[in-house]
Amino acid sequence: MKILVIGATGKIGRHTIAEVAALGHDVTAFGRSVERIEPFARLSVVKGDVTNAQDLAAAIPSHDAVILTFGAPLNRKTILFGTDVCEVGTRAVVTAMRDAQVPRLVAMTSIGAGDSSGHGSWPFRNIIKPVLLGRIMKDRTAQERVVRESGLPEWVIVRPAELTDGLKNTNPREFTSFDDKEEPGAISRSSVAAYLAGRVLNKDHDKAAVLISD
Repeated sequence: MKILVIGATGKIGRHTIAEVAALGHDVTAFGRSVERIEPFARLSVVKGDVTNAQDLAAAIPSHDAVILTFGAPLNRKTILFGTDVCEVGTRAVVTAMRDAQVPRLVAMTSIGAGDSSGHGSWPFRNIIKPVLLGRIMKDRTAQERVVRESGLPEWVIVRPAELTDGLKNTNPREFTSFDDKEEPGAISRSSVAAYLAGRVLNKDHDKAAVLISD
């Protein structure tokens, strides 16, 4: 299969392109700074902006699936005033996928989006999310709504728990609801990347959101 990873120059994106290739797929890395990616077998790169319809229209055709790993930066502007980059970018991706008849979308969002709001570790749900991430999570929730309403035949939303740079866990806990379960904790970026790459073929949680945590 041929897989497009949008947001490939970020920390999770870089891990994801390697994981996709390790599974035997051809992978295209899409991002604004793809010249920084070290080349390897099965990798192609396309420079572009996720909010630019022309860039996406040129990149998406001929792929079998798209993985989204992009997100808004955490800085003074996004903390105080919010952002809509995830909503706008995902809507542009969905439009280009429909036009190109690319069927499958694997969309990474975050713990704190949608009905995962109020969950996570005590510091995350009581301090980090309300103080630092509240406006950013509104964008993530809007992004999830775009995916759910996309009309694409195949999609899944993946919500990583709090991110670390720890070792890869190939068998993370999966949360599709939060009834009578221990709260999610944290998960490494390499674990998230492996899980995202695995969703190309694994359709266990299609048409739904799954939160992953160690």
